[in-house]
Amino acid sequence: MNTYELNKVFGAILFAGLTAMTAWLISLAAYGKLEHGHHERVIHYEVAGLEQDDAMHDEAEADEPEMPAMSVAELLADADPAKGQRVFKKCAACHTADEGGKNKIGPQSLEHQGVWDFERLSIFIADPKGTVPGTKMAFKGVSKDGDRGNVLAYLRSFSATPADLPTE
Repeated sequence: MNTYELNKVFGAILFAGLTAMTAWLISLAAYGKLEHGHHERVIHYEVAGLEQDDAMHDEAEADEPEMPAMSVAELLADADPAKGQRVFKKCAACHTADEGGKNKIGPQSLEHQGVWDFERLSIFIADPKGTVPGTKMAFKGVSKDGDRGNVLAYLRSFSATPADLPTE
């Protein structure tokens, strides 16, 4: 093996190492926080406005977004699915509410049932970027309480076994 071939082998090894290191740094930048020193590294997105079980997240309470003016039970008590269908047209560019419909840019809106409760979904719909920092959802949110309740009722109307309405 001459020196030219050795240079190619060492170059390939160096290139593979640099590629792996670059991919690792990109994944940390995309999914975690790159911090130096004695800070804790966090590899997840925090959802503001939701209750935290861990004691280490208690200091984040001051940064949580405000709760909507009306409770979710009040929103859904006066909600009209027909009006929610009209409001959902804003969402229809990226989401579908059809049973068995394909995901568009965003996931099928019926998939939230069983994963998100009405309160979490209401908070998210009110301010997507403020609730889930880093979300790709460009929509500014549905700020009117009545419209948000109507959308929740509209999505609930598609379920064969709809979730129970909140009482509080």
